[in-house]
Amino acid sequence: MKAIEPLRAYERYAWLILFLMWILHLVLSGRDFIPGLQDVCIGCLPGASTPIQASTGVTWSQLLVSDPKVARYLSSILVDDGISGVGVAVFGMVVSFTSYRKGEKWAWYLSWSNPIGILTAQLNIYLLTGSTFVILLAAVFIFACLLGLLLPYRQFFPRKRSAG
Repeated sequence: MKAIEPLRAYERYAWLILFLMWILHLVLSGRDFIPGLQDVCIGCLPGASTPIQASTGVTWSQLLVSDPKVARYLSSILVDDGISGVGVAVFGMVVSFTSYRKGEKWAWYLSWSNPIGILTAQLNIYLLTGSTFVILLAAVFIFACLLGLLLPYRQFFPRKRSAG
């Protein structure tokens, strides 16, 4: 009978890092339900263009006045994006709170979607706005996700014991 090693504190609670990153994803996705918030760029330095400004050349408020049909269309796309983002965030929260916390391998693999998603989303915003600040934010968030994924590595992939 092999002895089960107790988890270290950083292994036992690393799931919380991912859970908190999913909560952040939930909050940021929820802002898509209020299209007027598109004039506020959370990941931009003061004075930088928002993604809406970089795409259309005007702020959300100006777009509402100058072309209400396009604004209504973009509004529906933003709400769809918000619905998808909230759904993914809730799913990630459930996985990290249950299966990841228990050390199930499939949850570890699935949880890589968080840093990969952050990287692709922030690169997209960077290409759109040219704001290097979003790259800095991405690096911080990806580092946090990597901590949550790599600290409990041995919980998911224990060392092989020699038979002897």
